[in-house]
Amino acid sequence: MEAKNGSDQQRGFDATAEEHAQGVILRISGELDANTAIAADDSLNHAMAKPVRFLLIDCRSLRYVSSAGLGVFLSAFYACQQKEINMVFFGLQPKIKNVFSILGLERIMHCVDTEKEALQSVHKTS
Repeated sequence: MEAKNGSDQQRGFDATAEEHAQGVILRISGELDANTAIAADDSLNHAMAKPVRFLLIDCRSLRYVSSAGLGVFLSAFYACQQKEINMVFFGLQPKIKNVFSILGLERIMHCVDTEKEALQSVHKTS
């Protein structure tokens, strides 16, 4: 089942949720900045509102993340922790992966390269 949420095409951001048996894969694309942060936050909150064990964030088509976008990710990460939802990022572009590394986010947020690795990691912990 697919649900489109948080589409903000004029700003270059889109989020599509795919429901799985025990979780959701949120496929995000475009640019996540101050102009699109509300749409991203809405998409993440909508995905976390479901009774799920995991939330995978597909970043393969995410081109840019500002500090506002990182704030959205951090807020979602802490909300997932409170709800005991395993949140995993995958497919980070090299520039975005570098920002995560510089800020130390990869030490607190689980990031992997592929969707397969993300699915394997949540099934190990489920």
